[in-house]
Amino acid sequence: MADLKDYRGEFRPDFDFSDFSKDFLIELLRFYGRTYMAIDGFWYIGVKDHIDNETALQIDHWVWDKSTRYELKRLVPLAGIEGDGIDALFKFLQIVPWMNVAEYKLELESPTRGTMTVTKCSILEGMEKEGQGRESQICSQVDAAVLRKYAAFFNPDISVEPLVLPPREDRQGLCCRWEFTLK
Repeated sequence: MADLKDYRGEFRPDFDFSDFSKDFLIELLRFYGRTYMAIDGFWYIGVKDHIDNETALQIDHWVWDKSTRYELKRLVPLAGIEGDGIDALFKFLQIVPWMNVAEYKLELESPTRGTMTVTKCSILEGMEKEGQGRESQICSQVDAAVLRKYAAFFNPDISVEPLVLPPREDRQGLCCRWEFTLK
């Protein structure tokens, strides 16, 4: 391992990602998580601007349904996540690259109850800056559907309910809070 901090210098015909330092690989993963969400936003706005918001929202649901299936089917085995409880779901959420666009805390209060509190979300901030009020639809509909799909993969008896959702009056502080309960 060369422990590269970046890819300056000459072309390396034998390049491999393992040549990079751990710190660089972490930053690269975070970058691709942000890129993943930027692409999501770009296509959504493209559909909204060229057709309408209702169509963009319908397609967003369809895309995230397909994406979550793809992601769960591949990432869970890759990471070796086992189990059917909220703890397994929380382990998955910790490694989902797009979750790195947010600052959040997962609290496993018991084997049957946990919460996720998001205190910073660049996606929400972008929608607030846009000023069209889309955050109430995206967070309450699309995000809820994605979190429920994730939960159901681990256990169909895990319920996911929002405790706090946008819009935020002051655009500061708490973005959202979700409760996960295993019946």
